[in-house]
Amino acid sequence: MPRSQHSKNNTRVDQGHLDFGAPNFAAESYVHSPQNARARAALETWKTWPGGVFCLYGEAGSGKSHLGTIWALTADAPIFQGIDFDLAAISNLSSNVALIDDADQCDETALFGLLTNLESLGGAVLLLARAPPAHWPVALPDLKSRLNAVACEGLSPPEPDLLAQLIIRHSAARGFKIDEAASLYLANRIPRTFEATSAIVACMEDVTRTSLKSSMSLAQRALQALYKNDEFDEKITTPDLFDL
Repeated sequence: MPRSQHSKNNTRVDQGHLDFGAPNFAAESYVHSPQNARARAALETWKTWPGGVFCLYGEAGSGKSHLGTIWALTADAPIFQGIDFDLAAISNLSSNVALIDDADQCDETALFGLLTNLESLGGAVLLLARAPPAHWPVALPDLKSRLNAVACEGLSPPEPDLLAQLIIRHSAARGFKIDEAASLYLANRIPRTFEATSAIVACMEDVTRTSLKSSMSLAQRALQALYKNDEFDEKITTPDLFDL
């Protein structure tokens, strides 16, 4: 019986010895699915956003930064971190096109000034955050009113089928293959985030350096290595497992 809920909420991931590298936010590495179709469509029609502003929100690992980066490349928009976005950042903008990650952490006066400029000068701003703008703890009344009217779309945690596709794709990119059964086995047990997918693939790569494994034994050993405190119902009986 899968233990996905247990893995998502109560497992400490032992990642201290693994280097997962920088995230790959290239457009070709993004996997399209019905789950993210509405968000993708909204970003593709960015020139028609009401008031020139749109918010994409979701929990960490939901893929909003990846989609946002793809949009920024398409729109030729500079990327700002919300904590660094202040009045000086506005003055350095060469156009009224920008992406702001963790936008709920912006200086409120600066964000209000940017949205005001959109009304008079045009342009487009994509806001990324974990919650929709109407839920941000904003003190400035005029800004709160503006944010309440911002169009937005949420991204939920990726479904196991999507994670399984990513596991297969990322494994191939690292030079080894894993079959669909093993990828689904992992996708139903790891946390439902893109970071967890990268972590389990990196761990499998680590295992393949020691010994050649079948897909399922590779998946099982990597799962045990990465989630050391978890307990799984399945007895591991694959004959070519080795002890780490």
